[in-house]
Amino acid sequence: MQSQASTQAAAAKPKMSPEEWKTRVDLAAAFRLAAMQEWDEGLVAHLSARVPGEPNHYLMHPAAILFEEITASRLHKLDEKCNHVVPSDEIPHKFAFPFHKGIYDAYPQAQCIIHLHTKYVTAVAMQEQGLIYGNQYAMWLGPIGYHDYEGLVSSDEEGIRLAKNFGNSQVVLQRGHGFVLWGHSVHEAYMLAFLMIRACETQVRSMAGGVKPYVPPQHVLDVTIEQARKFFTDGNSPFNQMSWRAMLRKLDRDAPDYKT
Repeated sequence: MQSQASTQAAAAKPKMSPEEWKTRVDLAAAFRLAAMQEWDEGLVAHLSARVPGEPNHYLMHPAAILFEEITASRLHKLDEKCNHVVPSDEIPHKFAFPFHKGIYDAYPQAQCIIHLHTKYVTAVAMQEQGLIYGNQYAMWLGPIGYHDYEGLVSSDEEGIRLAKNFGNSQVVLQRGHGFVLWGHSVHEAYMLAFLMIRACETQVRSMAGGVKPYVPPQHVLDVTIEQARKFFTDGNSPFNQMSWRAMLRKLDRDAPDYKT
């Protein structure tokens, strides 16, 4: 018997471009991979993507479902006001939408946004010095931006302020909160999230010994950032592409319904 998710996918897929469907599958994959890595946190973390060829339309998950429940066909297609472009009975993520929209407006090249607050990232967000460039993951990321905590704010104005704090980076550490980043593609954004989370995990664990962290000289940091862009962080780099395909193979084995 055909599952409900398969039926939804069969009905939805012909009504959209192949490019939109591919983005839906990639974004659903990012949700599922995040769940497998325990990066999710109930209903309060969120990912989104811009619809290819439709710069003012966005894909987001319904507000009341978990990362592990996301499928390509369940993603909402929203307009600039967080209204459904394709009708749905599920609640859109109106609380998260404003700061995603602010980043998309500020960075037309942004195709995916990831916001998470894993425990180690939040721990680093609580530290006055922020991210230390003493471990390789942090070095590969390069400079990041910072956004001061403003409370439970969800407004267009906050989205604009947050977007400005990226500067020339693609990652912002939100003080006392978590992080948000944008990528030129879903898989680039996923790789940046992986590096950010690993960098913070490594920093917190290393500080338990009370030893002053090692930080290489600036010229080494500069070279390392350029090397990382060629091999790791750029969404078009060979390693990034290979890593994403490997992750999709894992999902095809362990949670193949993400594509429905």
